[in-house]
Amino acid sequence: MSKGVFFKAAGPIGDTDTNALPVKEIGPAVGYYTQCLGFSLLAKDKTTARLQRDEVEIGLAVNGQDPEQASCWFSVGDVDALWQEYETKGIGPGIIDGQEYDGKPFRVFFAKEPYGVCFCFTQPLGQEA
Repeated sequence: MSKGVFFKAAGPIGDTDTNALPVKEIGPAVGYYTQCLGFSLLAKDKTTARLQRDEVEIGLAVNGQDPEQASCWFSVGDVDALWQEYETKGIGPGIIDGQEYDGKPFRVFFAKEPYGVCFCFTQPLGQEA
């Protein structure tokens, strides 16, 4: 992994709880998040898991919520390097685009995990790796 693909922060979009991202089954979800998205497993039981990548910790939960209705953002050090990493793994990330949040410019791309949780990967302009 490129040094610039450092995960700095994560947060919810809407009312999604990043400590309990909804999944249908823990085992396959943990496999996807570790093997494809690059997270490390911190803890797991039958219905929940804690994962980490760099400074970011997230949780997964079989909680009856619809994964298609969940979304969150990740701030990363190098959107281009992360896009390439995910493209190589067959994730099919969306195009990198410029967007503005709270009056600040960002480079972003979106991707979905197999259960439907939508991710927005962001890098503030002017903070290129």
